[in-house]
Amino acid sequence: MADHLDSSDFKKELQKILLEENRQNEISNILDVINPIIGDRKFITGKVYYTVAKIIHVQLNSLCDKIFNTNNYEPVIDLSKAKTKLQAFIMIYANSNNHISRATGIEKSRFSRLQNGEVQEIYADEVYALAKSFNILPSLLFEYLYGENKELTLKIELVDTSKKS
Repeated sequence: MADHLDSSDFKKELQKILLEENRQNEISNILDVINPIIGDRKFITGKVYYTVAKIIHVQLNSLCDKIFNTNNYEPVIDLSKAKTKLQAFIMIYANSNNHISRATGIEKSRFSRLQNGEVQEIYADEVYALAKSFNILPSLLFEYLYGENKELTLKIELVDTSKKS
């Protein structure tokens, strides 16, 4: 996986975004509020990322696209590889940890430790990678993991890509 989001790079990106939004008069106050939240950590966790985005009132998906736009992820579920409708249906629910780790770029051992709760803090770029690899909006996963609503409802649509129009 690409390097995790560095705290100082995150602050610089936020300042650029605030300048683009003509909010330069807010930068000093915002930094005063977010610096204690970020603390002395080297990398930004998903929870810190979500909290800061909410505090500064930026749209999570556009913030993710601006900050993580250089990262490439492969889909975890590629229904075009299914040979039958049954296989396509099962692919949605059955993926190995190795496959998900490879698709997201999260190291296998770290992914396993995250899943079993041995490691509590998911980095912001890992949350983004999971969302992109599962083809969902990053804001949905951030909201599910860190927001008030602890339910995530996804619509699953099976599309037969083998048929030509």
